[in-house]
Amino acid sequence: MHNERSASGLRRSPFYMLDDDDIKHIKSEIRAIGADEGVFVFNEGRQTSYFDKRDVIYVRGDIFPDENSTHPRDLMSVRAVLAHEYYGHRPNRGTALLENSWNDEFRASYLASRNAPNLTDDDRRYLVQDAIQRAREEGVKINYNSFMRRIVYGFV
Repeated sequence: MHNERSASGLRRSPFYMLDDDDIKHIKSEIRAIGADEGVFVFNEGRQTSYFDKRDVIYVRGDIFPDENSTHPRDLMSVRAVLAHEYYGHRPNRGTALLENSWNDEFRASYLASRNAPNLTDDDRRYLVQDAIQRAREEGVKINYNSFMRRIVYGFV
């Protein structure tokens, strides 16, 4: 088993090679969420994902959304995906949850939505909806807490 954790989804292909303009844009989004730029590696790895053993976040072409989809995971902005990896997976490095398990991915999206600075309302909503969808895909019922209700529905 590998130690990669990722937002996944049907986003732009991970085989799309990021050019200098893409990387410049992504780095501005990294700075916007207050993340350490030194943790991010471009055009390496199999997909955009956090790699525990090296404590790096690989950034590939799948960092970009699929705007033709209706799935929250596909619609998450570059900033939201960066937050998922940086504020969701990285702080939980080496924890007991199996990597890429539904609850590992649920936690990453939920914590990113709660903890990442400078996310838009849409970013936070897509991250919470992604967390909920991760559980749903495994047949696990989630009881919404007040944060989730406020982000998804606009009330507590």
